[in-house]
Amino acid sequence: MLRRVSKNCEKLWVATLVKGFGINIDTRRLSGSYEVLRAELEKFQRFGFDYAEIPPAGLDVILDGKIISKRLNPIQQILKSFDLKFTVHGPDPVNLSSGREEDFSILSATIDFASSVGAESVVYHCGWFDEDGERKKREIENLKKLCDKLEKVCVSLVVENTKQTIEQTLEIVQAVNHPNVRLLIDVGHLFLKLRGNEKEFLRQISLGLPHAFELHVHDNFGRPEEDYEPSVASSPFAYLYGVGDLHLPIGCGRIPFEELFELVREKFDGIVVLEINDLNRFEKDIPESLEKLRNLSAAGGVRHA
Repeated sequence: MLRRVSKNCEKLWVATLVKGFGINIDTRRLSGSYEVLRAELEKFQRFGFDYAEIPPAGLDVILDGKIISKRLNPIQQILKSFDLKFTVHGPDPVNLSSGREEDFSILSATIDFASSVGAESVVYHCGWFDEDGERKKREIENLKKLCDKLEKVCVSLVVENTKQTIEQTLEIVQAVNHPNVRLLIDVGHLFLKLRGNEKEFLRQISLGLPHAFELHVHDNFGRPEEDYEPSVASSPFAYLYGVGDLHLPIGCGRIPFEELFELVREKFDGIVVLEINDLNRFEKDIPESLEKLRNLSAAGGVRHA
């Protein structure tokens, strides 16, 4: 797809293409099993994905903030046997704004793991999301401490919005101000944060895409858990009510993917990762979701379920 840009009052056309399509391997599915890792990689390569996102926490390869070599070596051998490229998802609880020393060492070890398996990026969940200036400052300072390592090993750390708007997440990324610290936009998290406000959702997406290295895509209904009583918001009943971060296949919820990918085609040239956590429910839907994402990236469309 071509995008029009202006330079010295002259209109030019430049190509913008999604770099590749990936899928997550969920931490809870692995439970430390090499066999499950191999089976999922075989499946996702067969489906036609370009990337797989690997969670070291699911492979028990980091203990007390340090890489375990005897666990790392067989993982490296397994990954080398596939034609896939890789990204790495850092452990969800790691929060550089928290003040816990362990969080920094765990994320640093995760970067080492990513380098050891040839991954292009490490996903880090943004920690700061409120008005606490001290937490914000701490997160920025800790991210800056990692920049030399990131540059040395040629890995990007991508900061993902969880409870934040894109504006808040981008504040952190821009304050760090380093080419190896980039933005990751999770469209499902953003849609929940904005309670399904499509206009504001698309505005935030448009703001963030030029700065983004990676995009996480999955569907939901824009109904955050905190708006409902726990008995409704907890699995398995959350699916009945359409509540929370359901990680549904593309087109099963309310996220406006057609409008979203109009912006993606104009402003984004990174990696798109499909995040489907529950294979028991949704494995059969994965090939269709991948096809929809490829069509959307090529100015196609997607029908809602």
